[in-house]
Amino acid sequence: MASLQAFLAQFSRKPAALLLGAVEELSVHHVAGWAEQPIDKNERVALTVRRRDTGKIIACDIADHFRFGLTAAGASDEGRGFFIRFAKPLPAEVLPQIEVEATHSRASLPRAPYLTHAYQPMMLIAGDIVNNCNLRCPFCLYDYSKTRATYLMDERTIDSALRFLPYVTDGNFWFSCRHEPSLHPDLIRYIDKVPRALRKKVFYTTNLAKRMPEAYYAWLAGAGLHHVNVSIESRVPVVYEKMRKGARFPIFSENWDKLVEAMCAHEAPTPVRYIAMVYRSNYRELPELVDYLLAERQAALVELRYTFDYDYIPADFRDSEFLEAEGWLWLRDQLASYPADKVMLILPPSLATDTPALDIELQPGFSAKFGARAGGIRHYLPGRYEARLSWDGTCEIRRYWAHPYERPPVKEPLCTVNVKDIDDPLAFFNDLQE
Repeated sequence: MASLQAFLAQFSRKPAALLLGAVEELSVHHVAGWAEQPIDKNERVALTVRRRDTGKIIACDIADHFRFGLTAAGASDEGRGFFIRFAKPLPAEVLPQIEVEATHSRASLPRAPYLTHAYQPMMLIAGDIVNNCNLRCPFCLYDYSKTRATYLMDERTIDSALRFLPYVTDGNFWFSCRHEPSLHPDLIRYIDKVPRALRKKVFYTTNLAKRMPEAYYAWLAGAGLHHVNVSIESRVPVVYEKMRKGARFPIFSENWDKLVEAMCAHEAPTPVRYIAMVYRSNYRELPELVDYLLAERQAALVELRYTFDYDYIPADFRDSEFLEAEGWLWLRDQLASYPADKVMLILPPSLATDTPALDIELQPGFSAKFGARAGGIRHYLPGRYEARLSWDGTCEIRRYWAHPYERPPVKEPLCTVNVKDIDDPLAFFNDLQE
């Protein structure tokens, strides 16, 4: 007892310190934000989550997790974050009474003006409701050389996957990632399973190369999705068909007209984004194409991308079409006047400085020292995961590791499960905590 009293006494002799930081997320399941004690910046702040009305302690932790952007917010480094998941959910009516305090000084963190109340540990579910595509584009990031049949996601699998919708960030429950979702005869019915309040979680990418029922376009316009991606490299038929191998430009054009007509007729249509891959054959056309998409084709965003240089990309296509630095820089200059929320140019890594990378993945066996200091190491980001979901329900869960000079975080495979075998998503997230 005497030793405990001596331990507590050392804190009572310290002057009360101001507390920098903020509560940025508060839900019935968790609280997250950042904290720093400005007098001694080498000290990581011990935190207590407490009910203001009763004084009951809910949880304790230390603000020593990595989070991007904290130096811009006033912290001395980016290792001052915290993510605390509660042992059991709190009643919603209790949330206004929740305080996050420095354990030693009892100084409270303010709530950020951008405070969110959603518990969304899944940053992304990159799913596919089929395993195939109707095209064989030479630059595709999927190797179809061994694909001999088309397999469809069944009812039980989609129902199991949709249970995760409340826990996914907006726009990041994908009905297609690598394949063409319109090959699934139940695409419309599966999306209609999503409650209207959750439709902003959903998007998919389509090539518009397959004729669809007339009602499809009106349905898509009014579906209330976060957005739909449409793939297009060129308005020149011979170039389009060279890039979109197996497509026919007249069919694409007909479908495209129907889509735009439906979007224009709807009061609040699903936003349309366009994705174009950049090559020698089309890069000179792209500035004019961007203008056309924004002015005439309902574009909410136009994204121009480099190609992942996978081994299975045909050598003759790589040699004849991959753009040199000079061409990329010309294109960058041509598009410089557009706002970033309208036109996004994703340069090859060798040229990129502040443009986002498309994806960075780590192979199993990766290891990194876990720690709070933002030195030259990567740090595990607690409570942030993504999943790659296949047509059969196989779900690879990945966790994020961050480095102060890397954007975005790298991703490491954590476990593989079948979504149909997960009885309770909340219990599953709890098991992922480390």
